[in-house]
Amino acid sequence: MIGPVLGACVWLAIGSCGLSPEARKLAAVMACVVSWWVAESMPLAVSALLASCATVVLGIAPAKKVFAAYGDPVIMLFLGSFWLAEAMSVHGLDRRIAVRLLSLPALSRSPRTLIAGLGCVAAAISAWVSNTATTAMLLPVALGMLSAIPAASRDSEFESRLLLMLAFSASVGGLATPVGTPPNLIGMGMLDRLAGVRLSFLGWMKMGIPLALASLAFAGLLLCRGVKTPAGWDGLRRYLEEVGRELGPWSRGEKNTLLALGLAVCLWLFAGEAVPEGVAALLAASLLFLLKDEADLPTLTWEAACRIDWGVLLLFGGGMSLGQLLFETGLADALGRGLTAFLGVRSSFGTAGVSGGLALVTSELSSNTASANVAVPTALALAKATAVDPAYPALAATLCASFGFLLPVSTPPNTLVYGTGKVALKDMMRFGLALDVFGFFLVWLGLGLLGR
Repeated sequence: MIGPVLGACVWLAIGSCGLSPEARKLAAVMACVVSWWVAESMPLAVSALLASCATVVLGIAPAKKVFAAYGDPVIMLFLGSFWLAEAMSVHGLDRRIAVRLLSLPALSRSPRTLIAGLGCVAAAISAWVSNTATTAMLLPVALGMLSAIPAASRDSEFESRLLLMLAFSASVGGLATPVGTPPNLIGMGMLDRLAGVRLSFLGWMKMGIPLALASLAFAGLLLCRGVKTPAGWDGLRRYLEEVGRELGPWSRGEKNTLLALGLAVCLWLFAGEAVPEGVAALLAASLLFLLKDEADLPTLTWEAACRIDWGVLLLFGGGMSLGQLLFETGLADALGRGLTAFLGVRSSFGTAGVSGGLALVTSELSSNTASANVAVPTALALAKATAVDPAYPALAATLCASFGFLLPVSTPPNTLVYGTGKVALKDMMRFGLALDVFGFFLVWLGLGLLGR
């Protein structure tokens, strides 16, 4: 009930602000849905659909216009990349890559190299697979490594830092590519649809890879400092070697998945405007339904394809729809002018700082996807009110939405590793806060240096 009550209060409070009836009603709807997103009092996708329905019922816009955003081309990029990631999980391609890398002697030489190595593996996989899936896939491997150390020799500090490195790296690795995490595609889609600024797949990587590498390096330095080598370390090294040997030969399903993923990456990087990113993702993913595995079944069956996170697609559509109405009703102009007057920001640099800070704070209290849906339209409104290039503040909000490391509820990887009972809350908060602060200034200053 908090959402509708808050919406009604906002509707009454802005009655004398000179807004159009549509803008006033939209403000009430957005206050309601944002409270649902932050509190997660219902599934995020359901709240997005309800908000879209409310805009039609309240006469803010016709249904055809409201639901057009659910067919945005970025939705197709989401869909294709989700199917590729699901095929990797079904056939164990992601686990094969991870175990092969972790079983390299150079990575298991010491606790520091293992922490750094696990972080690099998690970040590399998370650039193409969701941070939640990456953590869920690597967590059993990490716990298996820890169990290989004799109980009497186990070091709780090393265990905590190893698992925190997994969680943090799985999140920062997603910064590298547009498909690494939903906020990236949300930011790209809103910039294109609401501000007319198009960022290519390769253009994103030129920006995202340096930021991801810098964040990964900082997390490694933070978590590797002062770690001691526990007794029984040789047992862990033998465990990794055994797991690597147990993988066996490549299956046909793995080879097919690698072929489809390779095609997608090549098209994303080199096809340019001839093959839009969403079309490239669907073309590559379609191979998964055509190529047969060892059991003469499609590499990705429709039953497996249906297991992807459809809710993210609906949430993105709802966020895009509300964002578009925010500008069409004039509410964005009013919001931007109000925030500009209250915060006193006038420059592109200041607007980006406020936008990134808003995204970072909301990501600590809600999912990074919900945070991006709130922060990116606000950043665009601020940019319009201050007459600055919208790319800098919108990208700052997009990227900072992925820096939520303070609490177990801040991001699914944090929740997963905290649930093992091997991560102390004080460690997560101490190291997470440091990475949050570093990430904020990295994005804020780094985007300026990169010319965004």
